[in-house]
Amino acid sequence: MSKTSTEDAGAFLEDPVVRLALITLAGLVLALWIARAPTSFNGKLPLIGDYVPLKLNAVHFIIFGPLLTSLVAGALWFQAARPVQVHSDKLQSGDAGRDAIALLVVFALVVLVSAALSLQYFLTLAPAEMCPTRPHYDFLWTNVPGPTRITHCMSGTEEINMEAPYYFEPQILQSWGHVLWPVLTTCLLIGTWRHGVKLGPYKAQVLAFEVMGMEPLAQLFRRQRS
Repeated sequence: MSKTSTEDAGAFLEDPVVRLALITLAGLVLALWIARAPTSFNGKLPLIGDYVPLKLNAVHFIIFGPLLTSLVAGALWFQAARPVQVHSDKLQSGDAGRDAIALLVVFALVVLVSAALSLQYFLTLAPAEMCPTRPHYDFLWTNVPGPTRITHCMSGTEEINMEAPYYFEPQILQSWGHVLWPVLTTCLLIGTWRHGVKLGPYKAQVLAFEVMGMEPLAQLFRRQRS
């Protein structure tokens, strides 16, 4: 990698929006891994686990991960939309270059992993007596009666389930939250991306089509604009 390329990459990574997005993506990947391999996590947070009496497990990551991602996406949008910004020169440039595409890819990965984590709510969680009949997409239109502890239905999770939280009541709202959080995250990150690379809706749409390999649609948008 040339010196110029290294400097460009460094400038891109110095942007606070980029850094927070990458940290969020790493956290989501870890949360998804814990959700699918629940017994591999001992419940202690890295570095501070011995000092913070917070016992986490896979259920907590599935329940709260997508919500926290939406909150982070809101913070990213606020950061990018501030009148006085601290973005790097690369992200401030008006052209839709490599950094704009890289930022779009990072945001797309955040949305995809967040959606995959939300999906675990229906695939791996249920009241204990309903584990054999999962997945439970019917939670979107039915309520679990009474205070019910959430159970991670994979094998070997008996100890984890003793520390699991209860379903929010009415539980149907919690279920719809796992549909809406990724949608909200998507909307906020699209807004963040447009602000971050200073693109209007037209340029953002054209670049999105180009990234997805839909060059004919991108050309159609250009012709309509001209």
